[in-house]
Amino acid sequence: MNACRRAGRSERMVPGCDAFDTHDEGGSDRTGDRGREADGAGGATGRRGRVTSRTMVCLVGEDGYLRVGTRFRYDSADPYAVSVVFNVDTATPNKWEFARELLAAGRQELSGTGDVQIWPSEILGSTVVFISVRSGTEVEVVAACATVIDTFLERTHQLVPPGEEKQHLDIEDIVCRLLDQSA
Repeated sequence: MNACRRAGRSERMVPGCDAFDTHDEGGSDRTGDRGREADGAGGATGRRGRVTSRTMVCLVGEDGYLRVGTRFRYDSADPYAVSVVFNVDTATPNKWEFARELLAAGRQELSGTGDVQIWPSEILGSTVVFISVRSGTEVEVVAACATVIDTFLERTHQLVPPGEEKQHLDIEDIVCRLLDQSA
């Protein structure tokens, strides 16, 4: 089985996480304290930050794997959620948001019963995390390098430790966003 095929090319990649590029300035766009700068909208703690990881994942298809540019993002202003944008640098990005807890649980075992399911696996000696997203009758499955997911989660946990999400909620911001969406 081949780990990943480059988009638009017929060459095959060597199995394992070498097939998953990551360009994220040390695993995150949060270099130093830049991502932790307070901007006055940090909820109860007054601290707001973001963690972003840009990487390549492999879209699982009938004929093999296709590399897809992807961005994982976490914002302490929405402390329970992560967002993932597939095809990030194309005209057709595909954005999904789901619970950070789901991503963390899926790193250990099959998690999720709805439109998003996440589970760990081994492919030819490399640990990967599969993320399945469903919209209507369409289902897409991607494989991400487990170390990329681990690093991303570790940095989100440094910003907002698990169990402390409620302290980072900015209720005023949430109400404003809900009112803007209903208008």
